[in-house]
Amino acid sequence: ISALWRVIIVGSCFTLALIVSAGRVYLHYHTTAQVVVGAIVGFIFATAWFTVVHRILTPLFPQMVSLKLCEMLMIRDTTLIPNVLWFEYTTSRQEARTRGRKLAALKPT
Repeated sequence: ISALWRVIIVGSCFTLALIVSAGRVYLHYHTTAQVVVGAIVGFIFATAWFTVVHRILTPLFPQMVSLKLCEMLMIRDTTLIPNVLWFEYTTSRQEARTRGRKLAALKPT
């Protein structure tokens, strides 16, 4: 994702969070202090989660996907693929074309 899109996505998330927070205070579901503390706690947990996954678990992904349970559940490691959506789109499109050619070859004329 380009830097511009990252800024747009992050900005949109913060904007939506502010709108929801303002709504919670406006509707008297929470006080301003509760919303601020909730935002701080959420930020701390999100940062901790990102750090644990990025620094500790990501290097273990290749070993984890080779476990028998992960193979049975068809869990795969896509961390080395820069754009998973594009990869899956092109791969499935290519597979569909290949299968289409095989089916066309099998049809009697």
